[in-house]
Amino acid sequence: MRRPTIKDVAADCGVSKATVSLVLRDSPQVGQVTKQRVRESMARLGYVYNRRAADMRSQRSQTLGLVVTHLRNPYFAELTMAIEDAATKSGYTLFQGFSRDEVPQQRRLLETMAEHRIDGLILLPAHDSRPEDLLETVGAGQLAHVLITRSVRGYECDYVGADNVRSGVLLGEHLGALEVSTVAFLGGAEGSSARRDRIEGLGSGLRRSGVTSPLALSLPAIGDEGGIPLVDRMLERIPCPDAIVAYNDMYAFGIMNGLRARGIVPGRDVAVASFDDVPDAAFQQPPLTSAAGHPEIVGAQATRLLLDRFEDPDRVPSTVLIEPELIPRSSTTSWSGRA
Repeated sequence: MRRPTIKDVAADCGVSKATVSLVLRDSPQVGQVTKQRVRESMARLGYVYNRRAADMRSQRSQTLGLVVTHLRNPYFAELTMAIEDAATKSGYTLFQGFSRDEVPQQRRLLETMAEHRIDGLILLPAHDSRPEDLLETVGAGQLAHVLITRSVRGYECDYVGADNVRSGVLLGEHLGALEVSTVAFLGGAEGSSARRDRIEGLGSGLRRSGVTSPLALSLPAIGDEGGIPLVDRMLERIPCPDAIVAYNDMYAFGIMNGLRARGIVPGRDVAVASFDDVPDAAFQQPPLTSAAGHPEIVGAQATRLLLDRFEDPDRVPSTVLIEPELIPRSSTTSWSGRA
C-alpha cells in the first residue's frame, strides 16, 4: 500500500496542498480550526511527516517572481493584484518586474530573479518571445514557472489565460446578430498569441452568424501606437465598416476618440466592441461592449498552478482557459445600421 501524501490529506479535508504545507510548518497564516482539521486528516490517513522533504522545503526562499509587460492596461493591474493576494495568502512574498514588452528587458529580469533564488515564476511573456528565449533563462534551470495571458508557440509549460478564441466567438456572434456586414479588427502586436486567437474566434463567430466576408481589414499596432492613429490608417484603406473590434479596451477607448475626430459617432454610425472589460469600459460614451477575461480568476489560478508544481514537479504541464463573459453595451446595441 502506498504512503499517503500531502495531496491525499488536502483532498480528505477539503483544503489546498499549500494549506497543508503551511500547517506542517505551523504557519500563523492558517487558523487554528483549519490546522486542527488538517491534523485530524493526517492522523486518520496515517500520514507520516517526511523530515527530509521538510528540510528541502526549508531551503526555499518563500518568494515568487512575477514579470508582466506593463501596468498601463488596467487588466494587467488587476491580474497583478490577484497574484499578489494569492501568493501572500500562501505565505509567499512576490517580487515584480516589467518587461515593457521587450525580450531583452524580459531576459534581464528573469536572470536577476533566478539569481535571487526565487522559488517560482509567473510570466506574461513579451509578445515576440521565442521558445529559446525562455529556455535560456527559466527553462534550462528548471525553475518552476507558469505563463499567463500569452502562450509561446512551441514552448511547453503550465499556462493560464482567458479563452481568447471563445471571447472572439462571443463577439462575432453578437455582431452577427446585429446583422453587420463588414468588420475591422484593430490593434495588438502582430506576433501576439492573444491577438491571433481573438481574430480566429471573431471570424468563426461571424461566419457562424451568416456574415460571409467577416473581416474587411486586420491592422496590428505599430510599436506603441494607440487607437487614434489606427483609425486614420484604417480609413486610408477602407470605408468605415459596420463594426470595429479592438484588440483590447485600451485600444477601443482611443479608437472611439479617433472616430469622433473624424465626425463618426461610435455606437450610432459604427458598432465598437473589444476585449477585457476593464472597469472604465462601462463608463465610456457610449458604454463599451467587451468580452470579460476575468483577471482575478486568471491570477488566482496561475498562482495555484505554480504552487501545485512545487508539490509535483514532474506532472504533465497544464493549460487552464478561463471562460469569458460577453458584456453587451450601447457601443454595439445602439448601432443605427441594425434596422
